[in-house]
Amino acid sequence: MESSKKLKIAEIKGEVVDIEIKAKILSMSKREIQNDKGPLTYHYGLVGDETGVIPFTAWSIPGTVRDNDVYLISKCYTKSYKDKLRLYFDARTEFKLLTEILEVKRTYKYYEIKDLDMKDKFITVEGLLTSENKREYEKEGEKKEVFQYILKDQTGTVPISSFGRKLEQGKYARIEGVRLDEFNGYYRLNMSDKAKVEYLNVELKENDNIQDISTLKGAVGGITISGFVINMGEKSGLVVRCSECNQRVDDVRCADHPDAKLIYDIFAYFTVDDGTDYLQVNAGYEALKNIINISREYLDNPQRPPLKKEVKEKVEIALVHNALKIKGNLRINNMGLSMRSSEVSYVTNTDISYLKNEIKGVQN
Repeated sequence: MESSKKLKIAEIKGEVVDIEIKAKILSMSKREIQNDKGPLTYHYGLVGDETGVIPFTAWSIPGTVRDNDVYLISKCYTKSYKDKLRLYFDARTEFKLLTEILEVKRTYKYYEIKDLDMKDKFITVEGLLTSENKREYEKEGEKKEVFQYILKDQTGTVPISSFGRKLEQGKYARIEGVRLDEFNGYYRLNMSDKAKVEYLNVELKENDNIQDISTLKGAVGGITISGFVINMGEKSGLVVRCSECNQRVDDVRCADHPDAKLIYDIFAYFTVDDGTDYLQVNAGYEALKNIINISREYLDNPQRPPLKKEVKEKVEIALVHNALKIKGNLRINNMGLSMRSSEVSYVTNTDISYLKNEIKGVQN
């Protein structure tokens, strides 16, 4: 019977069966899922050696296997999952505990915030730490702290949470080994005490960070685009919201707060084309107020409630066929990327000429 092929992690190329590695368990978590046969429990995490690190999935693993221990692991295999190579353990896989010390080479790909990609779970990022917020939570009966920030570089912003470690707000930091996650369609970073933080003497210059739509990849914030609005959604215009939960109300009262006061608001969704691609954008009154010529007093006047047709016409005139500069946060779902805008303004004449040339070039 053939023995497993002995490999270093850096030597693993493509999908291979029956391999043997000497590696350290760097992290391991458990997850339960439902499949056709009922509940299924598996483990996942990272293993590493002196040449590199690779993620693993264990469909079966001995209960004695622990984080930070070194093992000779045989009869495992690799497969590509979401375009990234992954190591797999099953009931055939054997683990032999070793007493030696193994220095693991940790390498994390560097990303600018705009280019964050869920294909790489642990990464290196740089940026200015802003908007500190501390939150307490309880885990296994023990009170713990998490410090939350907005990390900002020249290309965008992303929320970052530091569990148990307070960072230096207002400082520019390089963070290695931070975990990239997605929650409710938005990217966020999470860092443990194992992440390496280095403060750099870098001055972040303020600019509009105008991006071509075709280059946008992930659900990050602080993005600015400019382009022509080519259409507006039919349900854009005047909306009614609950004063308690701010949810849109399509009936005579809020289902969750039937006694709450109803307030008028404006919501629009529209498509922006910049000549490289197009993007669906949605915006509320605060984002649109500088271009729609509708005051808050007009919306809140109890003597003369706003007219639905009039509001929609003003919003449409302000948006459609006009060239706009739009700032906001990107969100991702099964339909792709969209933007929730925080500020909409008209671009300059110079910007308009540039956009027309870009679109003309694409059409030709």
